Amino acid sequence: MLFHQPTLGAEAPADGLLPGEFGDVDLGRPLVEPARFPTIRELRQSVGRPEIRPVLVFKLFSSGDNHHLPAWSEDGQRLALQQSDLSGESSRLLVFGSLAEARPARLTDRPRAYDYMFRWAVNAPASYSFVRIESAIAGSRVEVSLEGRRPECRTPEPGRRDGPALCRRADGAWCLVYSEKGDLMRRVWNDSGPSEKPQTLTRGSAPRWSRDGQRLLLVRERPGGNTPACDVVVRNLGTETEVLLAGGEEGMVRSPTWSPDERYAAFYVRRPGESQPWRIRVAPADAHGPAITLADNVVVNLDFASEGPSWEPSSRRVWFFSHEHRAQAYYPMAAAEVPSGKLTLVDYPARCTTPNDLAVHPRSIVPEIALVAHDGLPQDLLLVLCNHY
Repeated sequence: MLFHQPTLGAEAPADGLLPGEFGDVDLGRPLVEPARFPTIRELRQSVGRPEIRPVLVFKLFSSGDNHHLPAWSEDGQRLALQQSDLSGESSRLLVFGSLAEARPARLTDRPRAYDYMFRWAVNAPASYSFVRIESAIAGSRVEVSLEGRRPECRTPEPGRRDGPALCRRADGAWCLVYSEKGDLMRRVWNDSGPSEKPQTLTRGSAPRWSRDGQRLLLVRERPGGNTPACDVVVRNLGTETEVLLAGGEEGMVRSPTWSPDERYAAFYVRRPGESQPWRIRVAPADAHGPAITLADNVVVNLDFASEGPSWEPSSRRVWFFSHEHRAQAYYPMAAAEVPSGKLTLVDYPARCTTPNDLAVHPRSIVPEIALVAHDGLPQDLLLVLCNHY
């Protein structure tokens, strides 16, 4: 984890400090809890407690606007988020190239651009893709940044695209997939040449690359029938074969995500009807076993659909918020083990209300959890550091 260079008091108080330890550590971010940076003795005591609990909570970013969907790059060195004004009519994407930065960079300054559906690339931690809508251009375009360079449009033809996913293969080629008119489209290029023409892969949406660049996790609607139903599928592009992970899930299915070890997939499901609660379902990626419900009545961002359930690095648990455990506007963090469903609840400062869009750091050996919540009128980006998993 990288922050500002800490400010260290030259003459720190001796009480509670070890020899050579400094006090008055300033992370350059407003602390929510505790009121000061904990001492080494306090950190050791916290690590020794059996329950998971926060040791440090601070605001990573606040601007007076609402923030959504924090997303870590696969190496955990970068963090992206979405920003909208309080009316919800605008959408901008912000990226911390490093958490040592005081503020994230905005991906566009165009006043009429609506950017969303951000996703970090696989096998290229500084690369990413997202969707841009502009009033002067019909449809939507997929923008791609390679190795952190300025984003460029990779879909110049008219059309409406959703859910882009970018991967760098072992041979160095870049592979971009996205949904268009219910089909998954693929574009491939390398650093020395332009993109190939788009190729139709299969029916589907919400694609996610595996690390080998050969498999796609996706959602596919079943045609016909009085009740909408969806399948969750892994398609192998090398062998042109598919594995059905979850078949005929009733209602809406969205945002499937691989577990870090790619042994499981987690996704959101809601039965037909706007008042129906969202659930987290988990299925073995080899389909050797049924899909199970891991959590009920979970909090899902209804305005944006680009992220899915958040796994901890070990693939042991999925983290989320649930209406089942709310106390008025406060929701503790919840973590459910896979596949047993054993639940752990983690409290944090109750002044942070109506949280959502939780993202677990993909590499850290202790929990570092980015989330958005209200500590006042706007929805701010917070970071919670816990004592252990």
